[in-house]
Amino acid sequence: MLDDEIKKIIKKCSRCALCMQNCPIYEIKKDENNTSRGLICKLNGYNNNELSEKEIKKDLKICLNCSKCKSNCPSGIDTSLIFAYKNATLNPSKFSQRILLSIKLLPIKFLYFINIFKKHKKNPLKSNVLYFKGCIAKAQHKTTYLDNIFYNPDFACCGLPYLTSGDLKNYNKVKEKNTKLIKEANMVIFDCASCKSAVMEYEGLSQEDKKKLVFLYDLDKKFKLKENSKYKNKTITFHKPCHMDKKDFEQIEKFLSSIENINYKRLNDIDKCCGFGGSYFVFHPIISTKIALKKAKDIKNTKADLILTACPSCTFGLRYNQLISFNFKKTLELRDFIDKELIAK
Repeated sequence: MLDDEIKKIIKKCSRCALCMQNCPIYEIKKDENNTSRGLICKLNGYNNNELSEKEIKKDLKICLNCSKCKSNCPSGIDTSLIFAYKNATLNPSKFSQRILLSIKLLPIKFLYFINIFKKHKKNPLKSNVLYFKGCIAKAQHKTTYLDNIFYNPDFACCGLPYLTSGDLKNYNKVKEKNTKLIKEANMVIFDCASCKSAVMEYEGLSQEDKKKLVFLYDLDKKFKLKENSKYKNKTITFHKPCHMDKKDFEQIEKFLSSIENINYKRLNDIDKCCGFGGSYFVFHPIISTKIALKKAKDIKNTKADLILTACPSCTFGLRYNQLISFNFKKTLELRDFIDKELIAK
């Protein structure tokens, strides 16, 4: 995304402040400099040579990239993508930043290491229906149940960690590889809302290409709990990842509500962020923890026995907020819940 494109897009901002009402950072800090409206005003000032780089770089780094502003913008401005690109331009990836990114990815590398001896089932025969297996899923599972159904061509990282850390070189590299695979496919199945959202932002994909991107695949089928499931007649809830679109969330709610012998209870504030934000927790732990505590309170009020989500980063965040709130409830990926606890009727 070029500077001229960004300048054109931010001119659409009507300064309505709906972004401010939905910003988790503003809810904690009460500082408009950290909201989309404030940042757009600052970007205008920077473009008009009224502000220096120093006066805007710090505020751009505080953005959580949760996309709440984007989903609530009546002008349709993709604020999170603009801020990510602008942050990458003003804070280009340096050797020191790449070292930090490597440190952030150490947990994933550790998971790869401890799972290296797990038996890897043979991939299904090559087909045009592909499974986009995210980095965490690759690290945690040699094989998910989706590996046994769809062809996994070993997609690269969705690119979100690179984009948010300012590493545009590697972001463009993985984007190019994934775009090529998607264009050749008939359908691409995702089990991570953040991965799907990141791929949907690829400029090289047409609207027809984006129609191929599907969250899971079998949520319209009827399932029931396995006979030995410990969640029979229990209450479950679902945390909606910030990057999950409304249509996918509604499909998940319908699916969870249809399962026999289980009580699905919706969270009061379904759009509230878990606060983890991947690397955001590492660099802004105080803000992240304050957001996490708000989410933890909401979860506790549901009295749920199981918390589901569809983003590995959210899974870690939810486990953290359960820990700090002394509400030790099981948290699972929706994909793993379907695999371990359900059977088709």
